[in-house]
Amino acid sequence: MTTLLDLKPTTKQLVKDITDRLGVAMTSQYDWCFGDTGGPYLVNIWHDSMLENDGEIYFVNRASDWAEENIETAAQVQLNRAAALSALIQTAYYRKEPVHVAILAGVRRRVGLRETSEAHQRELDSVLWYPHHKDDDGRIHVIRGKPQPADFNPSDADRQRQAQEQTPLPPLPKRVEVSGTTIFERDSEVVKAVKGRAVNGCCELCGKEGFKTANGGFYLEAHHVIPLNCGGLDDVRNVVAICADDHRRAHFGEDRHAVRDRMIWEVLAALYPDDTEFFETMDERSHDIQRSDLGQRKLEEHRVDN
Repeated sequence: MTTLLDLKPTTKQLVKDITDRLGVAMTSQYDWCFGDTGGPYLVNIWHDSMLENDGEIYFVNRASDWAEENIETAAQVQLNRAAALSALIQTAYYRKEPVHVAILAGVRRRVGLRETSEAHQRELDSVLWYPHHKDDDGRIHVIRGKPQPADFNPSDADRQRQAQEQTPLPPLPKRVEVSGTTIFERDSEVVKAVKGRAVNGCCELCGKEGFKTANGGFYLEAHHVIPLNCGGLDDVRNVVAICADDHRRAHFGEDRHAVRDRMIWEVLAALYPDDTEFFETMDERSHDIQRSDLGQRKLEEHRVDN
């Protein structure tokens, strides 16, 4: 039986050699994960973060926790990588797909207030790993060689958990008068969470990568699918991170109503599969906007949260 100690790497395979072998596009050799929505998926995981219990070897997806704990000191590119890793594992979990794991060993330390790492060894495990289940805190456990049961439905498991922890809807955004103009207060944490959700800094609608910014991040714009001035909520389930072209298309494009429906059902509903009722309500409001001359005029009251 393979033990956790057996998996500690002793050689250093190149990232490009691993991605070429798996047929996965390599964006940057320093990224923490690679893969499109449909897979295959590759993640880099430190050996010392893996656990062993009753013959099972696994790791817990704590990338979001790491980003939250280091948000004040980490470089933006590190926060982007943590968000991408968390999103990829979540995607694989809901699709019941395995992930390939490249196991790392080396040095992790703090330089001043910032955490840095250097991989001295890296080896692709020959066995597939499976995002298997969520613990009581909602973190996904990824287990080596152990698929989810055939009859397991991740969305049903989420529904059962949510039934025990009903999250109230956020209040309607507050109106503020500025120089005679009514604007709506926005929660900067919602924008930050949505930007972090965008895998590899790519537009959540068209998939195009946002251009690199001076601080090492990616430029995307936050768009409220149901605008706040049309009764939309300032909630991550009503906000997408999209490129500037798609943002303007959503407000001014000839096909803006079709684009809005795609955002609801193809993007957001896929990310939050247990909130069907929420998206059905959004869908009704979307149709109200399309039928209303006032609603269509409000679409063009355009503000960018970048």
